[in-house]
Amino acid sequence: MAGGARHGGVGAACTPLPWRARSMGAAGSRAEGAAADSARRGLARGRWRAGVPRALSAGDAMDAVVRAVAAVPTPPPYAGPEVGMAMLLQAWRSERVRLYHVRTTLRRSNAAKGRFDIAGIVAFARVFVRYVWTLLRRRPAVVFLLLSSSRAGLMRDAWLIVTARLLGCRVVAQYRGGNFEGFLQRQAPAWRRAVGMLLRRLACVVVQGERLRAQFTGLLPAERVQVLHNGVNPEEFPPRRRPVLQAAPYRLLFVGHVAFAKGFRELARAYRWLRERYAVELWVVGTRIAQPVVASSFLPPQWYAYYWQHAAEIEAEIDAFLQQLQGDTVRFFGHVHTTVVRELMAEADVFVLPSYSEGASVAVLEAMASGLPVVTTPVGALPELVEAGQTGVLVSVGAWEELAEALAWCLQHPQWCQQAGERARQRVREHFTLEHTAAQLEQLLWGVARGND
Repeated sequence: MAGGARHGGVGAACTPLPWRARSMGAAGSRAEGAAADSARRGLARGRWRAGVPRALSAGDAMDAVVRAVAAVPTPPPYAGPEVGMAMLLQAWRSERVRLYHVRTTLRRSNAAKGRFDIAGIVAFARVFVRYVWTLLRRRPAVVFLLLSSSRAGLMRDAWLIVTARLLGCRVVAQYRGGNFEGFLQRQAPAWRRAVGMLLRRLACVVVQGERLRAQFTGLLPAERVQVLHNGVNPEEFPPRRRPVLQAAPYRLLFVGHVAFAKGFRELARAYRWLRERYAVELWVVGTRIAQPVVASSFLPPQWYAYYWQHAAEIEAEIDAFLQQLQGDTVRFFGHVHTTVVRELMAEADVFVLPSYSEGASVAVLEAMASGLPVVTTPVGALPELVEAGQTGVLVSVGAWEELAEALAWCLQHPQWCQQAGERARQRVREHFTLEHTAAQLEQLLWGVARGND
């Protein structure tokens, strides 16, 4: 969600990303730049036979440059995968892996994702042409893409994966979610077999936390499931303008899809209880997702069935909450510019995201980098980000009373919240920076290109 214009330069169809060895400041001289170009041409000749690349062998020069294509979506729309990829691509500064971006975004609205229709087919056809042209022109050793957990998305993924393999490229796929196993359980046996065959064509699958490895148990060997945490740039989050919980009204901030899967119904119920007892406001940043097909796609199996049994009343309850309290003590911002999100985080007191399912929320990391204590649920990789009792509070999924009590406790303990926010900021600086994430991805792509899965 917190994407905005900082990603504006990443949206080209095929964009060569910043690469230090291309500049004289990094190479040191024109001679060195020419030598690097010569080495790349020699490497390309050695890796290609009849237009088909092979993985780099151990005999290739140690200082050879690996070419890679990142076939990933970037904003708009503004959601975790698009924002996370845009941030990572802008942070790319590798001298060993030259990364070319093919933008695979098909929809401008989050609500339209997952549909199989003519508009999606036409949009994908355009993406596919750019993708194939880039593979043929750039001749990468490895392709990096995102793995979907919808039928329509996986069919598109299959075209990209199989095409890359036919052209001799190795493929690394990242799954940015926590519900792949649940998605597979809802599919027919033939679909599950087809997905298994597709995954076996990958060099490896990348997940966003150690806790998320289990999604691919039985589908891939453990050594072919790697972990790549999200990261943010701490320098983009200035010091707070005021201490946390300095004065009423206290401001709770939610950033994410305004949907059942993000726990918004539970937040609405908890907030109604809180506002009767405390001087409190709720700030909401995000897009309203009310279509059941889209809203349910993020849910794990046990909540998927519950949602479909109660979808109409759940969505009516959320809409009624927004209509009744918006403009009173609830401020619904919708989608806003990334600088506005940072300003809101600098003015908020507690960040809350009571999700039913997550991968590793970028919004949580941004809140931590802003010095906010976080109240969230122990789903996906969130317990790897938020240390319970140190940088935030973890509450049970679907338990609005427990959420209300946790938020009330935070309001009653401002000193602890201030300390938790500082610890959260420091934790991001030490463990979850974009620089660290980019370095890990560089090492992974380099190893895969050299044949070391």
